[in-house]
Amino acid sequence: MAYLLKYLPLFVVSVPLLGSFAVFFAARKGDQARSLTTGAVAFLTLAAALWQFLLVRGGEVLSCSIPVCLGVGLYWKVDFVSGCFSVVVAAVWFLSTVFGREYMAHEHSKTRFFSDSVFTLGTTLGVFIAGDLLTLFVFFELMTFSSYLLVIHEQDREAMSAGNVYLYMSVIGGLILLAAVFVLQYAAGHTRFEPMLAALVTKGISPWLVLALVIGGFGVKAGLIPLHIWLPRAHPVAPAPASALLSALMIKTGAYGFFRFLFTILSAPDGDALFVFQQNFGYLFIWIGAGTMFAGAVMGIMSTSMKKVLAYSSISQMGYILFALGTGAFLGSHGAAALAGAWLHAINHAFFKSFLFLLAGAVFLHTGELDLDKLGGLRKQMPWAFGFFLVAAASITGVPGFNGYVSKVLIHEAILEAYHLHGWPMLLWLERIFVFTGGLTAAYITKLWLKTFVAKPKQSWDGVQDLSLRHKGVFAVYTAVVLFIGTQAQRVVNALALPVVGEIRFNPGDVDHLTHVPYWSGHEMQSALVSYAIAAAVLILVWKFGDRVKVPKWLSVEYLFYKPVFRAAQGFVERRGAEGEGTKEAAGASLSIDGAGAAAVVLAVVLVIFLWYGIV
Repeated sequence: MAYLLKYLPLFVVSVPLLGSFAVFFAARKGDQARSLTTGAVAFLTLAAALWQFLLVRGGEVLSCSIPVCLGVGLYWKVDFVSGCFSVVVAAVWFLSTVFGREYMAHEHSKTRFFSDSVFTLGTTLGVFIAGDLLTLFVFFELMTFSSYLLVIHEQDREAMSAGNVYLYMSVIGGLILLAAVFVLQYAAGHTRFEPMLAALVTKGISPWLVLALVIGGFGVKAGLIPLHIWLPRAHPVAPAPASALLSALMIKTGAYGFFRFLFTILSAPDGDALFVFQQNFGYLFIWIGAGTMFAGAVMGIMSTSMKKVLAYSSISQMGYILFALGTGAFLGSHGAAALAGAWLHAINHAFFKSFLFLLAGAVFLHTGELDLDKLGGLRKQMPWAFGFFLVAAASITGVPGFNGYVSKVLIHEAILEAYHLHGWPMLLWLERIFVFTGGLTAAYITKLWLKTFVAKPKQSWDGVQDLSLRHKGVFAVYTAVVLFIGTQAQRVVNALALPVVGEIRFNPGDVDHLTHVPYWSGHEMQSALVSYAIAAAVLILVWKFGDRVKVPKWLSVEYLFYKPVFRAAQGFVERRGAEGEGTKEAAGASLSIDGAGAAAVVLAVVLVIFLWYGIV
């Protein structure tokens, strides 16, 4: 039995990968058979992931490999981190699948959607339980290509354009990540999740180069600024169940990669001569996280589409996670609270963001509208949806008693500890950015439910029905989860955060502090009041002057950077083609460039890196 259990990680990944084919063939017997098969595969995957988690929760580590695959082998290793988040992924995927049965009932290409969704579940799980960087990269790329079909599901011009941006950005990011894998393989002789700073320095390779490659590789999926441009394009065009998965789970693969690098591969003990690298990496990530959370929140406030607001919200919330990861790396042995906050916020975000996207899908399903300027007054027709939306809104804004509050308290304590330990004035300003962004979060979420449910109706909603029994059940589960985490904060931290913190060498006093964090003290609870006070002020300013503030498109990073670079690459390819073939027809404008142009940019970057270090 023990011998078979070691292959449980492979089973967890294989069930949805093979199950996608079962969904495809079951569809030949009708919609009912397809739906039952999809639900069964998702549920079996959840059960297997839960079994896997129960095994590793006791300290056991599951590992297995396929030595002959791809010439170098694939390796899986499940510790508490990967085991726990595998359960989160499988649970949210199951809830989205249950929701999607009704949502997709009148959509086209349902078989393709559900089959691909199940396959993408397997590739996403493969990222989290990978035992080395090469295996992670393989599933990272498989996830990119399978999720592409979810983005372009509608197959109209807007969806195809968004899909192209998503695919180009993800493939380029993936190849940059592959360059990092090659550099680490060259320096250390392996790609396992083990400290490699010393090996890099010994080989004369700058750790900053590896960090830059890692940021380029994982940053696209994580949606950090300025690699975020695919998110506000992909989410509005993808079906709601797909948007929930893209936003709540797949972008976490980027955060997971950063976690493995900052706290393992590029880490060093306090007092070690190499610790200065980790500390500087952490400080950089604090600023990356702060900029991402703030910019995402500002763009969310200025958007008028419900799903686009939520897309920018995902960017902002990922900023919180990167902010906390950076703080933990910066603090070294004193970063226990920061890592706990980052870890719990990743879990919390998976639930409250999928909750919000599925609620947006429910609104669209019953009204056919997502434009906030065309909605309003739905609280009478959809009181259940309104109630659930308030719960989700309280969760993401960090109202005490809801799950977002718990992780935000830990992150706030961590950045204050960094300031008290080092005394840098900029750390205090970073704490203020964190607090102010919390207010902006409350502002754009409040704008969502006010304009959707409370504001004066812009059209008649006669005939609009409330949530079905199936959707009420799905949202009731979400409500139970966010309330349990929020009201049982210390129990959740003890069960989910302390084992993660325990895998890394932190100061015992800081770890002990996590067992009695004063979540319900007046000082901590007043943060929610501060957030909503800021939100009220921001909303009043938007109401009074919002129509006068128009941000020109040319100020966006897409127009300032990506478009010129892609056009330059495209022009280079066209000129080369004209020299060899005489003429070549120009490709489409905007970011819909041809694959050759994108490939030229990627290959140039990768080849320069390899030639620089004599790797090829």
